[in-house]
Amino acid sequence: MRVRTLCHWHSWKCERFANQQKAAPILAEKMRRIALKNAIMTTFRAWQQVTKHASDTNKWFKKYEILNSDDEVEEKETVGQDFISKLPHRASNRIFTFLNVLDRLNCSLVCRAWKIMVQDRSLWTQIDLQQIKEQTTDGLVANLAHKFRSFLCNLNLRSCVRVNPSALRYIGECRNLQELNLAGLKHITADVINDIGVGCKNLLYLNISSSNFDDGVLRMLARHYVNIQYLSIANCIGFTTAGVYYFMVGKGLHKLSHLDISGCHQITHEGMRYIARGCPLLSTLKLDRLTNMQNQSLYFFTKYCPNLKVLSLRHASSLTDEAFIYIAQNLPHLTELCVEGNQNITGSSIKMIGRGCPNLAQLYIIDCVHMCDMGLKGFSSSRGLRVVNLGDCIRVSDAGVRNIVDGPSGPFIRELNLTNCLRVGDTTLFRIAQRCQSLAYVRFCYSEFVTDAGVELLGNMQALRCLDLSGCGVGDAGLAALGNNPNFRNISLSECSQITDVGIQKMCSRLLLLESLDISYCINVTDYATKFLAFSCRELVRLNIAGCTQLTDTSVSYISGGCHYLSHFNMSHISHMTDKALRFLRRGCRLLQRLNVTVCPKITYSAIERIEAGGCLVKHSIDVKEMKLSPILPLSETHKRPMSVGYSIFPIPNNA
Repeated sequence: MRVRTLCHWHSWKCERFANQQKAAPILAEKMRRIALKNAIMTTFRAWQQVTKHASDTNKWFKKYEILNSDDEVEEKETVGQDFISKLPHRASNRIFTFLNVLDRLNCSLVCRAWKIMVQDRSLWTQIDLQQIKEQTTDGLVANLAHKFRSFLCNLNLRSCVRVNPSALRYIGECRNLQELNLAGLKHITADVINDIGVGCKNLLYLNISSSNFDDGVLRMLARHYVNIQYLSIANCIGFTTAGVYYFMVGKGLHKLSHLDISGCHQITHEGMRYIARGCPLLSTLKLDRLTNMQNQSLYFFTKYCPNLKVLSLRHASSLTDEAFIYIAQNLPHLTELCVEGNQNITGSSIKMIGRGCPNLAQLYIIDCVHMCDMGLKGFSSSRGLRVVNLGDCIRVSDAGVRNIVDGPSGPFIRELNLTNCLRVGDTTLFRIAQRCQSLAYVRFCYSEFVTDAGVELLGNMQALRCLDLSGCGVGDAGLAALGNNPNFRNISLSECSQITDVGIQKMCSRLLLLESLDISYCINVTDYATKFLAFSCRELVRLNIAGCTQLTDTSVSYISGGCHYLSHFNMSHISHMTDKALRFLRRGCRLLQRLNVTVCPKITYSAIERIEAGGCLVKHSIDVKEMKLSPILPLSETHKRPMSVGYSIFPIPNNA
């Protein structure tokens, strides 16, 4: 038994030894490969560092063009006196981006180093000539398009009326051009559009709005612009329905996702059908100021463009409830709808939109007098609303707003505009304070039933950034409550006649980060209030004290001493202001860009000239020729109630 066990053990040991002998060279080969791989990686990293160092050195010498000893000495002398050339490339490049085209070209004439920095291609991928539209000529456009044709991607020639078609043809040399703005040009011809379309195959954005062209331009667009996605021909009245026919039969324009034909009254009912059938991928459509558009025209877009997400119908006054029923039935993916100045639609059609468009995020129903609370019932179950604008809908009351606020989207609403909704009062503010914790921008202009009791609740909403209470019955108690929210950036209290110095003092003492304030025509405000305003709100950028008749030069002295970042200032219709006030502004507010001193009879033109010499644009009512003051108009004629025109009262955040 022992012998047998010993034999088994001996045979196992011999087999194990043999296996180890076989595995030894395999293990050695693996170790050799690992060592070789590590050596290669180390060598590659070292080579990469050396290459990068050599590349940086080569760029450095190319930047300054040190070709010979004489040039080197001259360059060293220039660089020794030039701090911009000493900066890193990214920093100097960033500085030149703030200059317009002419300033950059002038900088290239300073020295050789600046010329090389200015000719960097990153500075010329986007060229904006709208800033210098008065100095833009054919030669400038032709030279820029030819010199930077290889990397020019964005060209803006908006309102450059001095540019002729002969210069526009050079744009066709820019093979990589993606965005082109020719809005406002009066000399756009079919040949120009043909040359640009043949040369710029990658063009995605084209704006030729407010121009006068014929059907030949549309024919060339449909022939060559195959990849274009954004097209604006708004306010163009030179073409006819025959030109619109090319939208449907041409090989181009079928990839359009954004189309703006606002103000094109000559497009007939049949022309709308051509556009709808030729652009089935539309997601954004603007049909503003088409007063003669029929319901059937809108039906074509809802039928042939089912992917529409943004629809604008501002001042399309001929549309009725039938058109909006088409929207509710055929556009389930709609996310933004704007209707303004329509006196035909009623709450029933808006109610259907709320139920038929569950993804609606931005709703603008402005100046629609038949819009009532019943129309807002359709949005009581909406989950995606973020922006609601019901300006000038005078029949909307607390009950209608409650349908939106108490719905699933109430806690997520970011912007709310209830301007001139005369039936809205403190009840709505109470529900907003309870439900809308994400609300950042709100407007209750000229709501007579909004009082201090409701405003006190808004002061506890920490997410609120911008508030407009112009024309409301707000007093000092409401202003004191607004001071509880230190996150306010923009507050408007225009024509709030019950406000006094006490309320301004209590509010401003805690709003240290306030950037914009409007207390115009608050007739009870005196110099005492501006003293606390100026020395508490030192971050103010915009200030409006127009019509505060009790203010004097002392107020301006306080403002100039405390608000050094002020850029826009309105002190019109104040009879006590003199040249002394402008002298204070000139010394204290060095960043002032715009100043309004209309109907200030004690301010002379010589004082205005001195402050304009510092780069400030001054609006005044002085007749320069006759040197006489214009008559002071009564308050009812000089300051009328503003209307809530436009899409949004405040900028919409990116995450809205």
